[in-house]
Amino acid sequence: MRESYSIAQSPVRKEQKHKISPASMIAGLCALLLFAALFATTSTKPYMPPKVAQKYMEYWLIDSARHVAGEVRLKHVREIEPFYLRRDYQPIWMDSYELTEAGESLVQVLRETSADHWRDYGYSLQAVMREIQQISNLPKQATAVDVLLTDAFITYAQQALNQELLPDMGEADHPSYKKVAAFSGDEKKVDSEQVVNLLRESVNEDRLVDLINRLTPNHKGYRQLREQFKHYQKIADSGEWYGLPADFRLKAGERHRLVPHIRWMLTQYKDLKPGAFAWLFKEDKLLMRAPLEHEQYDLQQPSFYFDKALVEGLKNFQQRFSIEITGEVDEKTLNALNIPPYHMAQKIALNMKRWSHLPSELGDRHIMVNMADFRLQYMEGGNTELDMKVITGRPLRRTPVLAQTVSTIVLSPTWSVPRRIAIGDILPQIKRDPSYLDRKGFSLVANVKGIDQYVSAKDINWRKMSARYFPYRLVQKAGTGNALGDVKFVLPNDKSIYLHDTNHPELFAKEMRALSSGCVRVEQPRLLAEKLIAGQQGWNRSHIESAITQSRTTHIRLQKPVPVYLMYWTTWVNDDGQLQIRDDVYQRDLIGGIARQQTVSL
Repeated sequence: MRESYSIAQSPVRKEQKHKISPASMIAGLCALLLFAALFATTSTKPYMPPKVAQKYMEYWLIDSARHVAGEVRLKHVREIEPFYLRRDYQPIWMDSYELTEAGESLVQVLRETSADHWRDYGYSLQAVMREIQQISNLPKQATAVDVLLTDAFITYAQQALNQELLPDMGEADHPSYKKVAAFSGDEKKVDSEQVVNLLRESVNEDRLVDLINRLTPNHKGYRQLREQFKHYQKIADSGEWYGLPADFRLKAGERHRLVPHIRWMLTQYKDLKPGAFAWLFKEDKLLMRAPLEHEQYDLQQPSFYFDKALVEGLKNFQQRFSIEITGEVDEKTLNALNIPPYHMAQKIALNMKRWSHLPSELGDRHIMVNMADFRLQYMEGGNTELDMKVITGRPLRRTPVLAQTVSTIVLSPTWSVPRRIAIGDILPQIKRDPSYLDRKGFSLVANVKGIDQYVSAKDINWRKMSARYFPYRLVQKAGTGNALGDVKFVLPNDKSIYLHDTNHPELFAKEMRALSSGCVRVEQPRLLAEKLIAGQQGWNRSHIESAITQSRTTHIRLQKPVPVYLMYWTTWVNDDGQLQIRDDVYQRDLIGGIARQQTVSL
């Protein structure tokens, strides 16, 4: 009976339990609507009505063009105002109160371009960044940002299109040579009106991002440096970096108050993986903060111990800087560790510009020389087929940045001595010892009525010869004593710059190899020649060796000329994704207008 009673009564109880009054239903509905409204408010992007945008655009372009954002005088207001007028004064870089993808891309390009302080770029970037941070749904700030970005874009585009952002140009030791850049064309400069037309066309076709990308190099190496630039800027902005004392030294197994800071440095620079020293601590959070000198600390704590993991991290750091790998904090390593991240970001930014010297397509086969690293790579099909040492011009005769093609290889070459070398290096030795010519295999050639004639050194009054008066050419015969060695790779240019062998191979053992008069001496010229003529009928390694052995000067015309790029990168990212840094041997890193040598002076 109890069971049946329970079953019979249960529907009644359920009905009473779920009965809801009309007042409760209305209250619940109101709460739901209120929640929906709040959610819509927080999730909906703030919107700037076109009329509001027009009002403030007109204000900045007509009423306050001399004081945009309170301080900036627009450089291109005459071109910008009609541009916006045709658009009913609507923004192009802002989507209401947020930067568009094109806006973000432009800000990034302006930051990385101007970061090195190589020159006054004129982007008013400080004002732009300040206004971006202060937008906060204020139409006055948002429209000011749009106008400032358009003004900065016109300036930047003119600089890029007119090849004004190319470093390492116009040097006195090599004042003229062929320039190759991403944008080539007439000598006539691109003006601001042409840039605005290009901008209008890109906006109308919704290709603004593409336009910005076309103005910057598209190479993988450039994009890799961009990521490193962002990374080092982030380290600098963290405010946690500081340098080590000038007399600081440290070896494996030692303890020091600053070991945690070195651990932090190497972790930030990606030379040390956090997991490498996780065993030191019970907590997951690793101790990387060094105590201040006046704070109490226990040096017996494991965080102050310079252990094997830190030694390996330091070795990787030394390898990236091409410093002797000791695993110790010695003088050179300390100098490298003490480079402020902001200066490293500047150095990276300048090296990013150097990619603009190159065409967008390097070629399936090409030779890349990095003068700062003293190395040559022969690339084929995206792979490094050869990697060898080179010797480049000494600091007073720097090898120029050059992009050309090798179309001819000369075996057992003679050497027609460039005049700068003849009067600067060889003439003083001849005047001291006239027999120098015969001992070194030089011949004297005079031009008589347009005809070259050999002249005996004995018939010349060498006392009268000088840098101003030396009416002869010097030609060195082929053979073992020839300065060009056994192989010469001809590069068309007006400064007698080319790749060649050397009769002093012992110099490749040196670390600093800026030793030549401007040409690039190659460590393995025969192997390089073999690669370049591979598949060419009638030539192989044995034919090369035969011509050289007989000292028979032979010209080989390549059926497929190979591009050669003589570049100067003091920072780049290698195949393992690691940032590499080298000394500025040519003093070309004009950061803030001053050349910096990172492992010596900083």
